[in-house]
Amino acid sequence: MSEWQVSLIFQDSKSNKFWRARCLGNSLEVNFGRIGAQGQSQAKRYDSPEDAARELEKQAREKYKKGYVDGDGGPSETSASTASTAPASATPAAPQQCTLVLALGERRLELRLSVEGNALHTHGVEHYPDASAAEAALAQVRAALEAEGYRPQ
Repeated sequence: MSEWQVSLIFQDSKSNKFWRARCLGNSLEVNFGRIGAQGQSQAKRYDSPEDAARELEKQAREKYKKGYVDGDGGPSETSASTASTAPASATPAAPQQCTLVLALGERRLELRLSVEGNALHTHGVEHYPDASAAEAALAQVRAALEAEGYRPQ
């Protein structure tokens, strides 16, 4: 299963296109094109995963400035292996994965949810304007969770 960290679309009277990107280690992968098509893919290696993530954020900011909005217009990434074996009369299964995004000023929250067997997996990523703001948020969230009874492993 492939997960795109950013998935955007741009639609107007002349355009109907998508742009999406993800970091895999030191690499930034970008896929873009007309909505519904496979599009073109590009990959570029950086010196570190942090450099790749910074470049992803930079490119995404540029797309937002150009009028792109959150949405998925790329080709479907489901495969035959995810097809249901339930009888036709059964209620259709709920989606096995989804990504939700919330923009709050300079903060951007991405929540990826997926089901594997009897487990719900959540992967949340919150982007801040700079590293010091992210570190302050980490300290605040960790303190709140530890006060609720969570313990480090």
